[in-house]
This record gives sequence, structure tokens and C-alpha cells, in this order.
Amino acid sequence: MYAEGSRYQEEISAVGARGKVECLVPGPGRFWPAHLGAAPTPQLIVSPRFPQGPYTVEIPVDPQLLTAGDHNGSTFYQHQRFCAALRGEGPIAVTLDDGWKAVAMGMAAQLSANQGTAISNPLDACESAQWG
Repeated sequence: MYAEGSRYQEEISAVGARGKVECLVPGPGRFWPAHLGAAPTPQLIVSPRFPQGPYTVEIPVDPQLLTAGDHNGSTFYQHQRFCAALRGEGPIAVTLDDGWKAVAMGMAAQLSANQGTAISNPLDACESAQWG
């Protein structure tokens, strides 16, 4: 899930007809070794097919957000939305059904890797799981 100890612990890329986009997210700065200098900054790399040539956009995060939680500030926003939902001031951002689907997708990915086959329905992976 995460690659602790690497420059960017989370990397997401998408490729399509218009090009490629990559998102590089470093781990929590408090875990970055001091001997390596400043912790890396999150980046977005856009590589259009036309005109060719990638460009990088650094996405700095407010230092106060970084100290309030992990995942480059997103934990802070998750807590903020959760508290608002508890007060009845906003919707529940992630439902029990969302959690169940995330578990099903993870189990389907593991089953797919173990069997070397595609899993067309993640819920089938949950039903066939051995809970030993």
C-alpha cells in the first residue's frame, strides 16, 4: 500500500489518449531522514502527447496541515469532515458500504494475484475467501 523509506510513498499514474499524468506523494515529513535534507514536495507530472514534453507542478502543503495529520494534510480534512458530520453540519463522507467495497476490492486484488487470473466481481472474492 505504501512504500515507506522511499522518496515518494504513494505514486499514482494514469495514461490516456491525451497523455499521461502522475501524482507523487511523499510520506510524512516527520519520518524523513534528516541526513537526506528537506523532505520531498508532492508533485504532479503532466506528459501530454501533443505538444510533447512533460512538465512538473510542485504542490506545497501548508506546514500546519502536515503537523495535524498524515497523507500531506488530507487526514486533517478527513477529521474536519468527520467532526462536521457528527455535529449534523455535513454529510458522512465515507459510508459503511464504501468501506465494504474497499475491502472487497482489496480481497479481489489479492485473490487475483494468488490465482493469476482476473476477478470480474470483487464480491465473489469475499464469498470465496478462506477466513482461516
